[in-house]
Amino acid sequence: MKYEINSADQSFEVDIQIENDRLIIQTASNKLTLEAIQIHRGVYSVLLNNRSFVVGVCAGNDEKINVNGTPVFVELLDAVHLHLRELGWESMQETKAGLVCTQIPGLITRIFHKVGDEVIEGEPLFLMEAMKMENEIKAPLSGVIQKISVQEGQTVDKGTNIIEIG
Repeated sequence: MKYEINSADQSFEVDIQIENDRLIIQTASNKLTLEAIQIHRGVYSVLLNNRSFVVGVCAGNDEKINVNGTPVFVELLDAVHLHLRELGWESMQETKAGLVCTQIPGLITRIFHKVGDEVIEGEPLFLMEAMKMENEIKAPLSGVIQKISVQEGQTVDKGTNIIEIG
């Protein structure tokens, strides 16, 4: 199966196959044969060219692995993602660019605007108390507030949609 692997400043197009419990990775110039054995959940012993590596997959961050204790950021794109990129998906503006979501759980203590208000990028939108600190959340772009999904005094979880700017 075709993939693209991106790490740091390098990018590789690879074909990955499984043969006899071995992972075969073929690049344009190399053919690598990996043998991996799971040691613990998310931790593998990998044998590559007679060299042994301990590879750990970081929980909660699917783009970070540890190789012999060294953190490595890796992006793996499958055929679907590669096709979407060919169609120009990455160059399109995200339609939810004005959707402001919480990054951590907390308490909404104050909302500075109402639906229909015009805001300027960087202008305060609301205050949120989290981890015994009050955080001022600012507008990521200029526009008009289309929707406010919470009320002052409401407790929210991480990822909750708060305000939509259009």
